[in-house]
Amino acid sequence: MKLDQRTGTILSIVMHAVLLLVYVWLFRNPLTTTIVAAGEGQGSGEGVIEVGTISASQLGFTQPRSVSFLGEEKNTANNELVETEAPKTTPEAEVLPSTKATPKTKEELKATDRPTANQTAQAYAKEPLRGSSTNTNVEVGRSFGSPAPAQYTSGVGVGSGANLGASGVPGGSEYGRRIQMILSRNYNPPVTADVTSPQYVIVQLRIARDGRILSVVNGRVATNYFKRRSTNELVNNAAERAILAAAATGLPPFPNGFLLSAQEAVAEIWFRYPK
Repeated sequence: MKLDQRTGTILSIVMHAVLLLVYVWLFRNPLTTTIVAAGEGQGSGEGVIEVGTISASQLGFTQPRSVSFLGEEKNTANNELVETEAPKTTPEAEVLPSTKATPKTKEELKATDRPTANQTAQAYAKEPLRGSSTNTNVEVGRSFGSPAPAQYTSGVGVGSGANLGASGVPGGSEYGRRIQMILSRNYNPPVTADVTSPQYVIVQLRIARDGRILSVVNGRVATNYFKRRSTNELVNNAAERAILAAAATGLPPFPNGFLLSAQEAVAEIWFRYPK
């Protein structure tokens, strides 16, 4: 009798456990889905609604399903290759034109494309020129530097100004003649027998619009403004004294209409010895 009671107890526990598992499975995997729906009810009273149940399939709802699988499956999303590097452009792909200029070849270069030195052109002859002098040849080609002044006043001349750019004071101009006259009055080199050939001292003067000589620093002409010196130091000192005397009183200001866009001008002064 005791054995049968124990057996019945065990069977009861097993059946309850099986029944509990069935309920749990049905709860997690319902055979049908019932949705509570509400809508306007029948009748004339305000606020009357009708509540009922409806199957999920009637509303178009379906159970979720897997769309991707592990392993090799015939599924596009599952077998898509993922690239971690940027794709390389093929030579046939269309690209925007480069903004950099393409360098020219030697054959494409013209004479005007090549850099040339800043030189002063000079007429030349294919055949040597012959004259009445004993020297039957002349030097032809390009010339460098400044040509000598066309005329001197008491041993002082003003260069053409062509090699000084837009701010150069040309010799022979109104302002150039004024400078030449003032410096010639102050240029008094001593007489010496040591000079056997003409000597020249060339100085570039920086002149402000009001006539101040900017080449004079601390009572002396700065050495970088001497473009040529004489072999006789007495001639060099005489040229510097002439400039210092002019700087003490100042040169005339620029005349009206002279170098309107320039704040200063440069004059190339030639001192000749003997005068």
